[in-house]
Amino acid sequence: MVDPALENFRVSWPQVEMDFKSGVTFDPQPALQQGELDLVMTSDILPRSGLHYSPMFDFEVRLVLAPDHPLASKTQITPEDLASETLLIYPVQRSRLDVWRHFLQPAGISPPLKSVDNTLLLIQMVAARMGIAALPHWVVESVERQGLVVTKTLGDGLWSRLYAAVRDGDQRQAVTEAFIRSTRNHACDHLPFVRSAERPIFDAPTAKPGSQPRL
Repeated sequence: MVDPALENFRVSWPQVEMDFKSGVTFDPQPALQQGELDLVMTSDILPRSGLHYSPMFDFEVRLVLAPDHPLASKTQITPEDLASETLLIYPVQRSRLDVWRHFLQPAGISPPLKSVDNTLLLIQMVAARMGIAALPHWVVESVERQGLVVTKTLGDGLWSRLYAAVRDGDQRQAVTEAFIRSTRNHACDHLPFVRSAERPIFDAPTAKPGSQPRL
């Protein structure tokens, strides 16, 4: 998702030096608060954190399966379908996972969980039938195009919102505004299962099984 947007940004802001940190992937906001990072992409909003959250886009969280997995042929995925499956997750509390909060927990379903701290490894494990996953579609879009995995809608659609978090006040800097705008526009123009978040947060797509996302 980021590479083409970065190229567009660099053309307009060649003087800006950019670096990426991977060691804080699963809990990056404290590093942002402490000045170690300048911007974080996140779906988690921390109240009273001294951070500003700019909506980027709404994205669909989809079930990721090996192409020959039995669930790959189903037209409708229910929470009960996942009851006996090993769900591969990032090493975070399950309460932070959209698939847990809005799909499995309301139905009283608690499948076995296995933590994997690397996205590439997680996808390889899914492709090898070592488990299934629920990920933002933009994370696996290129892998699905290669035919290594397939994705399915969870229930009637499980949607979430991505934000660009910066320290409060930094959102008014021209370079920050330009980066956020470039990344947001690229995602909304080029990625499937993504749509604009230019709406009030209370009108964000719902993420509950059985609910129809609002357009």
